[in-house]
Amino acid sequence: MKPAIAVTTGDPFGVGPEVALKAVRDPAVLQACRPLLIGDREHLLRVALGLPGGIGGDPVAWPEVSKTSQAWGSKQGDDILVEAWSAGPAIHDMSDRPVPPPSPGPSAAGGRSSVMYVKQAVALVRSGAAAAVATAPLSKEAMHLANVRYPGHRELKVALLTVHLGLRDAIAALSPASVEAKLRLVHSEHRRFFGGDPRMAVCALNPHAGEGGLFGAEERDILRPAVQAASRLGLDVAGPFPADTLFVRAARGEFDVVLALYHDQATIAVKARSFGSGVNMTLGLPFVRTSVDHGTAYDLAGKGTADHGSLVEAILLAVRLASRA
Repeated sequence: MKPAIAVTTGDPFGVGPEVALKAVRDPAVLQACRPLLIGDREHLLRVALGLPGGIGGDPVAWPEVSKTSQAWGSKQGDDILVEAWSAGPAIHDMSDRPVPPPSPGPSAAGGRSSVMYVKQAVALVRSGAAAAVATAPLSKEAMHLANVRYPGHRELKVALLTVHLGLRDAIAALSPASVEAKLRLVHSEHRRFFGGDPRMAVCALNPHAGEGGLFGAEERDILRPAVQAASRLGLDVAGPFPADTLFVRAARGEFDVVLALYHDQATIAVKARSFGSGVNMTLGLPFVRTSVDHGTAYDLAGKGTADHGSLVEAILLAVRLASRA
């Protein structure tokens, strides 16, 4: 039987529900897995009815969600009761009724619901009901409005040393120990999911990799010692190299993974190369979790024009990696 993939529908007031509904009807997704949408059933069907042509042409044909049908849901905190079904997609109903904000944008209701969906998806994986998690976009601001204080949810492979930190804080957080620890994690997770020892390279922080200390000492005092320490452990790692050329070298096949030092250093390179089809993957979890490479796009919500390609790729990657987790 095809693996079940828990697909969270993201912030209910962004494009998450739309891209999730479109993605789980994609032929490539249906051929690879049984997608299980995590969200409010009534809200999702309202979104489906509002899209041009509906979803798959007929939203009414979606599986009924009840205690006696293909899939059934439970509220957060209840016992998880999900049985295997023969085909997809299906909806794991959270029976949540988030109140829409007065205007498009982040809200406490949207943040609370999107976090609830992620928690339930993780619970389904931990119980064995699903094989992996793929997440539609949520809003960090909405999560904060809901008093949820998480910094992240979270072929050119790029790992991030720091994620959602301001640039000043990301630089202050640099240390030989943190860089070495992340290199060890990237090495082990690459072996786990992709096989083989990765050829890794570390981005420099400063222009021209510091130019021998003329443009900054972080390369000399922090990054190079960390690379040398990781090499002594047997890891295949080089650098630090100037970021403006390193990503090109990696894309050409010289390296398997680039370790970037802060958010935009990584994401600008990835999105410039594969915007709309890039996939985020969280390392170090006991299960597979992938996600889209874009945000909630509140201004596009309800228009039926959101591109679901990134979520399709995230689901397909989750399927490929689930058996290796």
